[in-house]
Amino acid sequence: MKAVTFLLHTQQPILATSLQGDPNSDVSHPYIPGSMIRGMLISRYLRQYPPTQADILDNDDVKRLFFDGKNCYLNAYFCDFDKAKPLDSENQKRTLPTPLSLYKEKGQELDRGVWDFSQIAINRRPDSPQRLEQGFCLVDDSSITVYQEKRRINIHNQRNRQRGRGNESSGAVFRYDAIDAGQTFQAVVLCDSDQDAEMIKSLLQPENETEKINTWLGGSQSAGYGHVTIELWSKQDDCNDKDDRNHKNDWNEVNKSWEDRKERQNNLTVTLLSDTILRDECGQHTTDPQELVKLLCDELGLTLKHIDTYASSTIVGGFNRKWGLPLPQVPAFAAGSVFVFKSEKLDVEKVKNLEIQGIGERRVDGFGRIVFNWLIEESIFSASKYVGSTASNQEEEKSLSSESEKLAKRMAVRLLRQKLDELLLEQVKSNTPENSSKIKIENSQLSRLMIVAKKALTEGKPDPLYELLGREENSDNLTKAARTQFKQTEMSNGKKLDEQIRDWLNNPESLILSWGSKHIVGNKPGVTIASQSKTLDNQLSLEYTLRLIIAVTKKMIKDKNND
Repeated sequence: MKAVTFLLHTQQPILATSLQGDPNSDVSHPYIPGSMIRGMLISRYLRQYPPTQADILDNDDVKRLFFDGKNCYLNAYFCDFDKAKPLDSENQKRTLPTPLSLYKEKGQELDRGVWDFSQIAINRRPDSPQRLEQGFCLVDDSSITVYQEKRRINIHNQRNRQRGRGNESSGAVFRYDAIDAGQTFQAVVLCDSDQDAEMIKSLLQPENETEKINTWLGGSQSAGYGHVTIELWSKQDDCNDKDDRNHKNDWNEVNKSWEDRKERQNNLTVTLLSDTILRDECGQHTTDPQELVKLLCDELGLTLKHIDTYASSTIVGGFNRKWGLPLPQVPAFAAGSVFVFKSEKLDVEKVKNLEIQGIGERRVDGFGRIVFNWLIEESIFSASKYVGSTASNQEEEKSLSSESEKLAKRMAVRLLRQKLDELLLEQVKSNTPENSSKIKIENSQLSRLMIVAKKALTEGKPDPLYELLGREENSDNLTKAARTQFKQTEMSNGKKLDEQIRDWLNNPESLILSWGSKHIVGNKPGVTIASQSKTLDNQLSLEYTLRLIIAVTKKMIKDKNND
């Protein structure tokens, strides 16, 4: 199988309409569909080689190139593109849909790590898991970089063609949510023969080497949408395996040969790299995981034990330009769905054929792409967000008016407090005695401690607590009985209650520094909104330290009462 790779640089927003949104909205796919690329290539072919037949399907070359399913036109996914680097597979990489088995802790940043639920036991999973928001990723062993395409939302109003403006019968307001200009997407055409590959490449090459191919994709092309330029890779490979480029069946989308993925100690995983359309035994479209299991068993010639599924469904459609009609809308498995099986020894050729040919319907348009054992057998991956390195990917900073600066500062303060509130909730449980039997202090002493802490919070200084407990460990501010109760109450970290409170008061910033590398502004915990920053100061550290003492005290009282 010969892979023809090229880049699509968006010069205008692209409206590759999906079936999302309300009736007055058109929401674009986050990628450029393979059907759209196939239609563009058909148009270019017919301009260069006008058919003599009335129906283009009567032309054998047209039918072989675009319709009989031997050649596949894959979706153009977001590309990690850098103009300063050579145009090859090592430097310009095509992202892929993020596996739906990847989760992070809700409310946490990606630098805290992400969990692969297909490889981790239930009792080791985070308490509040959340799927990754970013739709695309690049995987490098145990490191994952996630990507999110930029979008542009425009509001339009329908107008009467004769009057040139809207009226009562023709003046609806509608919205376009499109892929923004200034981004690069990488497309791949899988060709069954070298002859077809050369023909596809000829359609993607400009007549003059100094020029670029300009074409239009998607909807509303007359309204400022759809303009892209095409850049063909000068060097095309049969496969991604550098050591074995003569094996045409070794090409795969994950840039990793099957020999490097086949050895598994635990589970076998199957990940969908595009939406997948399947039918059940009655001929109805379905998103039942068992139908996919049956299909894989038939294709691989063995029985797979299905363990788990991390999947989502979607509705897919399309448009037939020859008919001038939309395609039927059918349910499908969403890209990124992961199916987990018991590890089995698989036939190498059958796996490679499945990864090249795909499964299900409309494979010519890039549907049904799959990969086996994409992620390595790690339960936790390090993750980061993609930061554009070119000027086109960087937002221009604009000077703010005085009112906007004030608003941005207020937003930064509120957002910082929101993050501190979330951190406070996390710290309460971890700083409370694990067992209520270790809480030797009476509720009356805890209530007294809470009242004094609230007084310190109101005054904005720790003096009331120091007056209660004393500044030193051997202080005699407390009565002997009360001091004994404080000493006998052991916190989760092994410290005594009065010792822990003194540590918090002496180092109030220690609570906030548990953020690690999250929300850092100028080496300090903080938040930036529109160039306006709010960082942690001593007063804010003391406030949240006192609030932590109050919250821990309340929880200790509650635990004692529930015991």
